[in-house]
Amino acid sequence: MIMNRSSSVHLMAIWLLLLAVLSGQLLAAPASNSTGSCDCVCGVGGRTNRIVGGSETPAHQFPWLVGLFRQGKLYCGASVVSRNYLITAAHCVNSFEPSEIRVYLGGHNIAKDYTELRRVKTIIDHEDFDIFTFNNDIALLELDKPLRYGPTIQPACLPDGSVMDFTGTLGVVAGWGRIEEKRAPSKTLRSVEVPIWSQEQCLDAGYGSKKISANMMCAGYHDGQKDACQGDSGGPMHKMGQSGSMEVIGVVSWGRGCARPNLPGIYTRIVNYLPWIHAKLADECLCPPKDVARRI
Repeated sequence: MIMNRSSSVHLMAIWLLLLAVLSGQLLAAPASNSTGSCDCVCGVGGRTNRIVGGSETPAHQFPWLVGLFRQGKLYCGASVVSRNYLITAAHCVNSFEPSEIRVYLGGHNIAKDYTELRRVKTIIDHEDFDIFTFNNDIALLELDKPLRYGPTIQPACLPDGSVMDFTGTLGVVAGWGRIEEKRAPSKTLRSVEVPIWSQEQCLDAGYGSKKISANMMCAGYHDGQKDACQGDSGGPMHKMGQSGSMEVIGVVSWGRGCARPNLPGIYTRIVNYLPWIHAKLADECLCPPKDVARRI
């Protein structure tokens, strides 16, 4: 069949229009942080599941836990949630420029044996964070380049939101903060188990009910003993999920001193912020727990 020039032009126009429509549909398709094609799992740490309270952890027990450094000094922790983002406390980052923060990853003695170093590209602190009350003390950090997962760097699991109350659960807190209130920070990663209080117990603690919001979670021993401390801020509180993967259910936020009687550690309650987190990470692929990954 012979086609004249005008017919050829018309056919070409149709093809271009079809291509534009298809391209537009691809570009307009809503981004999703679905876990279906991430080719990874979250919350898989070291060889032991139970951590002895207040002790040095086995190396790479929490491979999502990273150290935030400023002017060459460790000052807060954070957790890897995707190849491009960390979750931490807003009070750790809201007064700094991204260029001031360095992220050390993959280390046990974090300042010496880290395996990756990243800069911070963007700080996303919660829009309603209150520096005076520490309400909404949560932030995301976008890294300057994607992470490579391996034995020393893995993503944390976030809770799925099916459980909102963790009263009575033993939470596991880890970090490089001070071992005791007036001592220097730990050189190696340590962890401690602390029981999570009910909200009623939290309101009755020594801080007074006006200082505790529904976005906060208390954990510790009524007579002191064990606690997070200065330098642990921004780091994770974990619990073992139903899948056998560790879930980060809290972010170390604030407290008065360390391990003082009736003054538990205060943690940001992550389940209250799942919609905010997923909205901010809509373009990210979040790794599923291992039991979910097996079903995909």
